[in-house]
Amino acid sequence: MNIKVELTISKSIQEIWEVMGNQYGHADKWSSNFKTSKPGGVAKFKGLDYSHRDTTTDRGNTVQELKAFDSDKYTLTYAITQGAPEIAKMAGAEWSLVSEGENLTMLSMNFIMEPKMPLNAEMETKIKMGLTASVKELAEELKFYMETGKPLIQK
Repeated sequence: MNIKVELTISKSIQEIWEVMGNQYGHADKWSSNFKTSKPGGVAKFKGLDYSHRDTTTDRGNTVQELKAFDSDKYTLTYAITQGAPEIAKMAGAEWSLVSEGENLTMLSMNFIMEPKMPLNAEMETKIKMGLTASVKELAEELKFYMETGKPLIQK
């Protein structure tokens, strides 16, 4: 199951990468989904001194382990190694940025989930709707933060 959300942000690719990529471990600064977010793990990627983020959400604690991180291509990939949705065999995401001008950047967030068991059509539709809403909210909150300098939802 793939959920892809794309939107344009009125900021330079470098400014967005600084928050989305270089500050990956501090997503609680801009996303209301994360009550807390702390970097951890050993350094594996150029430019980062950690390899995952430990987060607290309304659903509990999660760990998102970076699997790929490329500052030159403005892409990162992570897997949720703890706290994934109950029905998920595997869950994670690919985030990327593409410059569309001096202060215009396309953000792409592709959430990937493999269910533990086959789902009937009704259940799959329900899950896709929920995941799509969550990924859209995440992208829109990053956009708002980048364009205004403050989180969309104050904590």
